[in-house]
Amino acid sequence: MPRHLIVLTATLLLAACQSAAPIRYYTLLPPTSADAAPAQDPAWQIVVDPVAVPAQVDTPYIVVREGRNALVPVEGQRWAAPLAEEVRAAIIDGIAGEVGASTINSAAADSRLPVYRLRVSLRRFDSVLGSQALIDAGWSIESTRDAKRNASCDSQVAVSIAAGFPALADGHQRALAELARRIASGLEALHAGRAASVCVAANKG
Repeated sequence: MPRHLIVLTATLLLAACQSAAPIRYYTLLPPTSADAAPAQDPAWQIVVDPVAVPAQVDTPYIVVREGRNALVPVEGQRWAAPLAEEVRAAIIDGIAGEVGASTINSAAADSRLPVYRLRVSLRRFDSVLGSQALIDAGWSIESTRDAKRNASCDSQVAVSIAAGFPALADGHQRALAELARRIASGLEALHAGRAASVCVAANKG
């Protein structure tokens, strides 16, 4: 067989093998716990705006960092939903688990309860296989009824992980749960009237 036909055949076979490889989907939402406490009437409500994520990782594919400056999307490894939606859902879930506040859209606010608006912007969402999952976020919370009750904070969370994509997804789950815990602590401080100490309370411990 001529050399060019051998090369073409090998290329087609390789492409066929790659296209047949299974696509795996990962979520940033932790499993629902059967031991979760029953919902209680919330003391306040939270409006969570859409989350901003870095453009470099805003793809259906999991993007991993290689070396100092390479970001590589991995076609066969994908998030279960758009990354911004996955991050927002994980933060909402984490805050609810910490403070029990209900999450609403602005049109559904209960006029009898304090309402806070949360904005989150991720500056970094780094995935280093076998090393760490890192999140660097700026976030702000403000009362929708008292303009003086507001705060803006920064939080960075790095989680060591084992090898493999399941471990990477789990690492980002844990990092987002920690970010949600910090935001919840900040919300509690703001709700208690301690606006000046929100960031200290959030990033303590």
